[in-house]
Amino acid sequence: MPVDSAASTTPSPALARGLDARGELSVFLSTPAGEDPGQVYREALAAIQDAETLGYSCAWVAEAHFSSHIGIPTALGLLAAATQVTDRIRLGTAVVPLAFDSPLRLAETAALVNVLSSRRLEFGVGKGNPLGFSTDAYNAFGLHEGDRDQLFSRSLAAVKNALGGPIEAGDKRVALYPPAGDLLDHIWQATGDHATAAAAGAAGDGLLLFRSTPDGAAGDVQSPLIDSYLTSFHARNTGPRIGVSRSVLLGSSRRDAIARATADFEARAAEHPRRPENTDATSVEKYLIDSDIAFGSADDVVETLNHDAAVNRSSTYLFSLPFAATGSPAHREGLEVLATEVHPRLRRRDDALTPRFGG
Repeated sequence: MPVDSAASTTPSPALARGLDARGELSVFLSTPAGEDPGQVYREALAAIQDAETLGYSCAWVAEAHFSSHIGIPTALGLLAAATQVTDRIRLGTAVVPLAFDSPLRLAETAALVNVLSSRRLEFGVGKGNPLGFSTDAYNAFGLHEGDRDQLFSRSLAAVKNALGGPIEAGDKRVALYPPAGDLLDHIWQATGDHATAAAAGAAGDGLLLFRSTPDGAAGDVQSPLIDSYLTSFHARNTGPRIGVSRSVLLGSSRRDAIARATADFEARAAEHPRRPENTDATSVEKYLIDSDIAFGSADDVVETLNHDAAVNRSSTYLFSLPFAATGSPAHREGLEVLATEVHPRLRRRDDALTPRFGG
């Protein structure tokens, strides 16, 4: 989205608030389905507890319907359980596809989880993953995937109306119980298009960006989306919130990380929605690069992330470890390395919140 050439080249006071040296550290759980669903969910909860122990700011949970690659059909349900085994870490949905829920019921559930967590909920919403990942869900719910934009806009407006209340109920008005509190200030919109990014900014919502894009390096594609968001941003009670999701594969070196990926592709093929046709080192390395996965030693990962044009403009990093089973010792070790060796060395650009001409 082009930026008005008359716009200031420096962020306004509202944009500049909270511009720290780096974004907040979060974990993103995209938990695959398994033969024992109970074990899958126990491991996800254990990973959230690990993240809290390691000082992570937030744990974000992905949800999907009828997918073997994401085994959690309701992130809010899992987060309700997480409220009972954590005390400090914020809990986020990344994201709830709004088309598949009744907006009023969804608002009620979100309000309940927010109360159970002592107001730790971050409410991420979206349209469902594109590129065919959500086609079965749209079909199963009797919806047309081509209507995804309209369905999202209508549902989001209805959810916000319910959270803000009062709600029209025939000849009377009603309100949510439990009350939504300040949940309206904790809504994030996930998107890959400029119109939705601009709408999120105009609404004062947060912006969530995907782990990869089909149109080139994710950072290069997503930095202009950040421009669209910032150009339209209207402050309500908070400054801009920009969350970028990235996958990380840690090893002792880039060669070691490639070998780990190769072994994981062969051992857990069903858990990788997209994988290289061949598992020779060259093919796997190309796959990792094309998939925007930061890989190698902690030094390599820091170098990659600090040169990512969207990561270095974000206020929150959502890191996933797709080559380590959720809740496993390898997953916890990866979380620890991210917290102690990677995150402290990440740097946000000084002009992170300044919209760029021609963005």
